[in-house]
Amino acid sequence: MRKNRAIELEIEKKAFAFRQLNGLSSAEPIRLKSLLLKNNVLTVFKPLSESFSGMALKTSDQNRFIMVNSEQSLGKQHFTIGHELYHLFVQENFISQKCSVGIFDGAKDPEEYRADLFAAFLLLPEEGIKQMIPDEELKRGADITLQTILKIENYYSVSRRALLYRLFNLEFIKQAKYDEYLKTVMKGARQNGYPTHLYERGNANEIIGDYGVLANKLLEVDKISESHYLELMGAIGFNPLDQSADDENGRA
Repeated sequence: MRKNRAIELEIEKKAFAFRQLNGLSSAEPIRLKSLLLKNNVLTVFKPLSESFSGMALKTSDQNRFIMVNSEQSLGKQHFTIGHELYHLFVQENFISQKCSVGIFDGAKDPEEYRADLFAAFLLLPEEGIKQMIPDEELKRGADITLQTILKIENYYSVSRRALLYRLFNLEFIKQAKYDEYLKTVMKGARQNGYPTHLYERGNANEIIGDYGVLANKLLEVDKISESHYLELMGAIGFNPLDQSADDENGRA
């Protein structure tokens, strides 16, 4: 039995349950921004330091918040979101956590390890992966091709490292192939006609959820001052005092 297999089975079961709870099959890709909106997870994408992938926060009244590092690749951002969903919806007695994701180190931090596993199982379900690998590449001793790697990671919108970890964990590839496919990722994508946006940064300053609604409510009940309200709205690039942005004056 693989090391930590009992933990893997436990987390895989919870990832599958989370898929079911959200009306997702055991193989389909997840539209993460839609999932965040559906589950009322206020999500902010901001440029952060390279070592800081993101953070999650759950308040006493069950409001949930995620911050994602927009300086990292879109594929890694997606993994970060999957990781933070574990903290917000699966981990017991969770309040807040700053995260560096994709480390898979059970000795360093057991909950961060479980969150990494959850993201891998949630975003890359075994059944779906098997469906996308040609039979001849699944035979014992055969190699999964770069073309198949590219197809899977673009279908599930994940980073190369996350996919290779999953394939290695499933014993579909060996260490040599893991190391080989980590090299010249963008070059390989271009040569095979795939876009490279998955491997590039993006989403800077994007917000998912009712950020503006919450700010307005806080102002209405005198929880924040008008100057603080303007500061909060300015953080998302909107100035409530700018009447030129009013639809009544423009072309809605």
